[in-house]
Amino acid sequence: MQIKNLSIAQAQSYGTILSSLPECTFQVLRQDIDSTVAVKEYRSEETVILDYISGMSLLVIYESDVYDLYYLDRVFALRPGIRFSVAALDGFCQFNCYTLSTDSLQVIAEHPAMQFHDIANSLKLDRLYTFFYQECARDFYFRGEQHEALELVYVDRGELHNLVGGTDILLRQQQLLLIDRNVWHMQYADLPVSFLTISFRVDTSSPCSKLAGRCLNLSSRQVALMRQMLLADATSEYAYDSMESMLRLLLIDLLRHEQTSSQKSARSLPATNHAEQRIVDQLIQTVSANAGQKLSLQQLADSVHISTTYLHRIFQTQLGMTPGNYLAKIRIEESKLLLRDGSLSMGEVAKQLSFSSQQQFSRQFRSVTGMTPSEYVKTLR
Repeated sequence: MQIKNLSIAQAQSYGTILSSLPECTFQVLRQDIDSTVAVKEYRSEETVILDYISGMSLLVIYESDVYDLYYLDRVFALRPGIRFSVAALDGFCQFNCYTLSTDSLQVIAEHPAMQFHDIANSLKLDRLYTFFYQECARDFYFRGEQHEALELVYVDRGELHNLVGGTDILLRQQQLLLIDRNVWHMQYADLPVSFLTISFRVDTSSPCSKLAGRCLNLSSRQVALMRQMLLADATSEYAYDSMESMLRLLLIDLLRHEQTSSQKSARSLPATNHAEQRIVDQLIQTVSANAGQKLSLQQLADSVHISTTYLHRIFQTQLGMTPGNYLAKIRIEESKLLLRDGSLSMGEVAKQLSFSSQQQFSRQFRSVTGMTPSEYVKTLR
């Protein structure tokens, strides 16, 4: 929340700025405020005049369940009935409170001092963890994970499938996805792809979660910020500081656009769709955790207590493919990892992934990729 200037225009609904103290008789209460002590909320049925003495004082004006913040650097007369506090912006401050009667000034609440610390930042990055740019072949495959950090994925060139929360989100060039905390996700590509992954941590009260879980088309200004981040990553001095600052600018720009868009059209998915996404999310995690085993469709359906008919329907609805095709794809993607490693023979790869024979493995591989395992290995040389 931004601290406002205590100007005539800003504060006219709460009171009046005075050039000096009035000459009538007031009782004076000298207030010493420590930034580690709870902040008192006052209300007076008579006029109250505040005059800063030392330190950096913050005037808090309450209305219903919200409040505005002003820098108290002049004499200010509050109208009767206004709820207010004075807090220390940094360490310690002093101010005088003038009232006609000390009995009229009532303490109606107390607030934690930390509530008014770091108040200028609505979006604060706690830590930037990783910043990876990858140029990958058409068979890129990432088995999946979940973690406390938020993860931003930006496709620079090509296409990237992201299975997030039971939904397949396909990112194309200059599109972005934000993956929320503790949401399981996996990725694969059917075409060559170059993409950037940034993981970072924000406060739990951060509004970033509003952006999570869907494909975002970037404006030219936002794409330019992504380019600047990539350039900053290549520098040796102040790279982290530059990337963190530009990431924050990007998130702010996206949040502003999100606020405008949500005001125009607020649309929510049916509860049944959310339930199906949760089921598919559990299913793809089960497939990922058992990628080396031959799972039947019945076993997969039984793992989430649904019928195979329903299993087919929700895979088609959420992922655009049958469960059988998905199982085959994941096993073949796992086999590619082993083939690229090069430490196992074709027969050993087939055995490790529970194919009945090397011939069955070869047929399945060709069905999914359009080439045999041997032909695939040749493309790696």
